[in-house]
Amino acid sequence: MSSTRTILWLQAESCGGESASLLNVDQPDLLQALALLDARLIWFPYLPGPEDGAVEETLADLTAGRLGLDVLIVEGAISHRVSVAQPVRASGRTISELLPALASTARYTMTVGTCAAFGGVMARGRKQGGATGVQFLRDQPGGLLGSDFRSPAGLPVVNVPGCPAHPDWIVGTLFMLLEDALTVADLDRFNRCLVYYSRLAHHGCPRNEYYEFKASALECSQQGCLFENLGCKGTQCESDCNERLWLGRTGSCPRGGFSCLSCTSPLFPNGFSPFFETHKISGIPTSLPLDVPKAWYVGISGLSKAACPERLRTSAVSFTRVEPERGHAKDAGDTEDRRR
Repeated sequence: MSSTRTILWLQAESCGGESASLLNVDQPDLLQALALLDARLIWFPYLPGPEDGAVEETLADLTAGRLGLDVLIVEGAISHRVSVAQPVRASGRTISELLPALASTARYTMTVGTCAAFGGVMARGRKQGGATGVQFLRDQPGGLLGSDFRSPAGLPVVNVPGCPAHPDWIVGTLFMLLEDALTVADLDRFNRCLVYYSRLAHHGCPRNEYYEFKASALECSQQGCLFENLGCKGTQCESDCNERLWLGRTGSCPRGGFSCLSCTSPLFPNGFSPFFETHKISGIPTSLPLDVPKAWYVGISGLSKAACPERLRTSAVSFTRVEPERGHAKDAGDTEDRRR
């Protein structure tokens, strides 16, 4: 009997973005990663799997424990309406029926994407009885499986949120589960791996010099900080996006001139809309950074603006970086900046 570990990818109410994100894993690519993990995807939307007639038989073997399942991965929110999941569209079995049965036998259950983890976009604006996450509804424990659920290996549902989740987060979490290297102590309050979700997207942002001096952009794609005027939530988003990078290890939302939407948060999207506006009271943003005491931020912001070098003030509202003239300090701030 083969010792190959087994993985089942289950699609609920989803745009398919998490599946597409996984296909973009590049160090190594998906097929190489599976080979290195000695793992087999029983079913995945974009890879060959059981023939249509064999899907129900395979699922019956999984739920009965006749076929071992190491990791159950769920993509998409769970609906209590009549809603079916890939790969069982033809059978008409509801996701609410199928998922608990599979989770009770899989050694680990893992969500991919904010919809599966917390309800996400699919739960936006819906009343009770609508979409939910697998073990959370937004920031409240519960979801479909309930707050007390533990897998046969002893862990709650391990969440890998994002819209979409970075492929490294998916493969890295999967590796730790398959190697039995993940414990409850390695998870945060929302069951996210601390390895990926203990920092802020703000950390590593190339606009942080502008942020420190409160030199703010007025439009997307300008050079300045996007927090003060354009609703950037990088100071509240728990992820390593700006250090890990996307799109061939070159990009992130702020690097493209686009505000961070805090898509890894259990409150996304409701808690962060409207996305490209910053709500303020007396000129102070109400969505203050998680890593800075509020009183400190309010007290220091005025001083930071007063000390802002002219080159940053000018560049902040420009679509290209403005460099100071050589040998000419524009103001005292620039002179001090050169000394640094």
